[in-house]
Amino acid sequence: MIGKLDITMLQQIWWIICSVVGALFLFLTFVQGGQTLLWQVAKEEKEKSLVINSLGRKWELTFTTLVLFGGALFAAFPKFYATSFGGAYWVWMAILFCFIIQAV
Repeated sequence: MIGKLDITMLQQIWWIICSVVGALFLFLTFVQGGQTLLWQVAKEEKEKSLVINSLGRKWELTFTTLVLFGGALFAAFPKFYATSFGGAYWVWMAILFCFIIQAV
């Protein structure tokens, strides 16, 4: 049987994992948002092509980090995760809609 100290330590480890992944997602979102300003900097078609090619990997990494953060949050706090989907359904839908608009 797992002792109380072990459960506390496991909760702290999951909290650290969620915090690091959430901070990484936030950082990548701001980096990705800042890179959209490069469209204003690129003057020629070749420069625009280079900017688009440089954004691809970061775009994938940002949303992969979002999925990883959701999975870590679910693994660490399943009751909170389940409650937030029931209680804040429209907030989650607004966030999803904003991601769709950002992709377009």
